[in-house]
Amino acid sequence: MTMADYEHALRAGTVLHGKEHDYRIARVLGQGTFGITYLAYTRVSLGGQLGEVSSEIQVAVKEFFMSGFDGREGSTVTHGSKDGMSGQYRRKFANEARNLGRMRHAGIVKVIEAFDTNDTSYYAMEYCGGGNLDALIAAKGGLPEKEALGYFTKIAAALAYMHANKMLHLDLKPGNIMLRSSGEPVLIDFGLSKQYDENGEPESSTSVGNGTPGYAPLEQANYNGGNGLPVTMDVYALGATLYKMLTGKRPPVASDVLIEFPEDELLRHGVSDRTIKAIRRAMQAKPRDRYQSVTAFAADLVSANDEDTEVIGQVINVGPGQVKREQERKRLKPALIAAAVGVVIIAAVSVILSLGRRDASDSSMSRPSFAQTGDDAYFDGSDSSGIGEESTIAEMWADDSVMVECDSVASIPAPNDKPASKPDRPEQSRDSRRDIPAIEMVRVAGGEFTMGATSQMEGRAWDDEYPAHRVSLDGFYIGKYEVTQKLWKAVMGSNPSKHAGDNLPVENVSWNDVQEFLRKLNAATGKNYRLPTEAEWEYAARGGNRSNGYIFSGSDNLDFVAWYEGNSGGKTHVVGTTRPNELGIYDMTGNVIEWVQDGYKPYSSGAQVNPVASVSEDNKRVVKGGSWSSVEKGCHVSFRYGENPSIEQSDGKQGFRLAL
Repeated sequence: MTMADYEHALRAGTVLHGKEHDYRIARVLGQGTFGITYLAYTRVSLGGQLGEVSSEIQVAVKEFFMSGFDGREGSTVTHGSKDGMSGQYRRKFANEARNLGRMRHAGIVKVIEAFDTNDTSYYAMEYCGGGNLDALIAAKGGLPEKEALGYFTKIAAALAYMHANKMLHLDLKPGNIMLRSSGEPVLIDFGLSKQYDENGEPESSTSVGNGTPGYAPLEQANYNGGNGLPVTMDVYALGATLYKMLTGKRPPVASDVLIEFPEDELLRHGVSDRTIKAIRRAMQAKPRDRYQSVTAFAADLVSANDEDTEVIGQVINVGPGQVKREQERKRLKPALIAAAVGVVIIAAVSVILSLGRRDASDSSMSRPSFAQTGDDAYFDGSDSSGIGEESTIAEMWADDSVMVECDSVASIPAPNDKPASKPDRPEQSRDSRRDIPAIEMVRVAGGEFTMGATSQMEGRAWDDEYPAHRVSLDGFYIGKYEVTQKLWKAVMGSNPSKHAGDNLPVENVSWNDVQEFLRKLNAATGKNYRLPTEAEWEYAARGGNRSNGYIFSGSDNLDFVAWYEGNSGGKTHVVGTTRPNELGIYDMTGNVIEWVQDGYKPYSSGAQVNPVASVSEDNKRVVKGGSWSSVEKGCHVSFRYGENPSIEQSDGKQGFRLAL
């Protein structure tokens, strides 16, 4: 739909003046009974590894507007019952903004600020570019059980955090779960949410609202508050949401479930008996017969599945204002899984509740990564601050990938930074000669994939990409960005690049040069950085276990994800200024072609585990990914060729990224 389809929406180009930022309206994202949500642009300046960068980013702005009651004169909203119903619901809208602003969890949408103008109320929040979960379910006709449970555990963790903060959501459903560009689910739309005080009493006397048919339990329509925190209403909705994920169909209304639980539909989709049993219990008609907490539901459901179930992101409290987060996935035996999930969720809640406002020094870890091409441009944060104690957008941006649960980003602070309230990273070290800029690494979970000329490469693959073959890899870390000239200069004290600029990728480096760089970097940091293997590089470029099967890294449209011959203008560009791939990694297609560890040898057809090709007779090493001067046929993810490791090119094309 276009702006013209929304009769009372603000016009594209309208500028809203918030307390801290201005927002230029681009288009309508959606309209409901009580509000219109817009895609908007705001300008932000970020500083960090790549220096000071100013750019427009995309955010979502929600406007209070009662459909059927309110109108508009110019930009100003006219309220049909200003002192009656409209005023009452505007206060509830402000309550939604306040409730969201209090939340500090990776699985809950982040509020930037709330403000009043045009005789109505607004709040600005992160824009999640991956669409909503409902659309994903519809596109796939239902999700495989393992994928659905992956989403379920993350949604459950966010709900558990809300409940620990004495808040109910009351309208949980796939349509109110957005996906970040990385695929992480995010809870939105807290219009029906209700806050409770320390004694379990609701803080307002209005009813909670009927919720959405199929997702709301019977008692919700008549619930007006009372003693205790009735989390079982959200438990019911979570069970119904899982039903929708698994079947692709809207769950029956609660009165129909009371008569007959829809087990046959779940069986038709091959859902396991134990998962069906867990959903049945969550959707019981009587609250006392349901799970009494989201944690219990999650623990029971995870324990019902096999030993391949992965528990992610253990959090422990290591002191005031400081969090230590173990981001590596761990496979647990079935007997331990239920206890582990409960510990993970409870510990996460207890730690986050103990956090105060982040130290201002966190802004030094900002992420100047702007995916501005196409509809998937986004502002992804991972921490939020209250409306009353707002962080700047730059501070919120600074945490955009820290809390990603699955394929998480570990960031190594510069050696002279003091410890801050950040998840665990490799220990800090200091080079006595110079400071090493922050380095961002994306964790890629282990898995299997087909390497080489897969079917989607037909017509573009070269002979050395055959035969396609199966590869199994352990988990590893890979650089979120190509190594920049700023980092190279900090380690080596010189800059060999043809296209000069601190935030540009370093180039004109040989494979041997890179080995010397790694030796000095590791001595300075105490780490074990290395080049990725060819298999690791290609697996990460394809999106790892999140792969959508794209031809290029992150898209089938080369212009979205790469600086190449068709759009580069004959030069490199600042790293992280194209769209990232499924894992949140930038520039794996184009910009500079990248050295990997392997020798350049023909592939074999047999399955391999963690392969690394030895050096061939001609001593060549593999380069991957294409560069700013590459044509399209040299940019697909399986493209490879061999280069002499000692030759320093002068054409500004060859660079690299780090691995751990």
